[in-house]
Amino acid sequence: MSKRSGTVQDLAGMRDQVYEDPRPAAQFERFHERARTREPDWVYGVVRVLTTLYGAIAFRARAVRPDRIPATGPVILAPNHFSFMDHFFVGMFTWRQVRFMAKSQLFRRPMQFVYTHGGVFPVRRGHKDEEAFITARTILGQGGCIVMYCEGGRSRTGMLASRAKPGIG
Repeated sequence: MSKRSGTVQDLAGMRDQVYEDPRPAAQFERFHERARTREPDWVYGVVRVLTTLYGAIAFRARAVRPDRIPATGPVILAPNHFSFMDHFFVGMFTWRQVRFMAKSQLFRRPMQFVYTHGGVFPVRRGHKDEEAFITARTILGQGGCIVMYCEGGRSRTGMLASRAKPGIG
């Protein structure tokens, strides 16, 4: 049993979830500004190629009906979140360039370079983060494709959450 939830123990020794980022909202303004005004650059392409090779070889990953994702226009993709590789799998199998809403705790060096140049933008979990939704609306208004995990974080048990977190649509 997990100490936190009284349910099935977390998978694979995952670190405890951190539901609130203590850093001030102002620390994330530059990431939102970049996501709102610039498309992902060469970093997105490099990461996509490397993870596609890795995913295809190591996981034998294959897409099921990626043609159902509209080729143009605003789209929100809301997959389940079971592993660290989920966002890479979404990027592998979507012909469109996708933008990810990710927890602000990930925006630390050295990975924040990859995230910001790859089109990822932060959401401050545990706070009312209007900036994340302004950024999402801006990207969608430009005809972009956004990935938001409807469960609000990775599954700790391998099971789906009983319901999505509010705010996905």
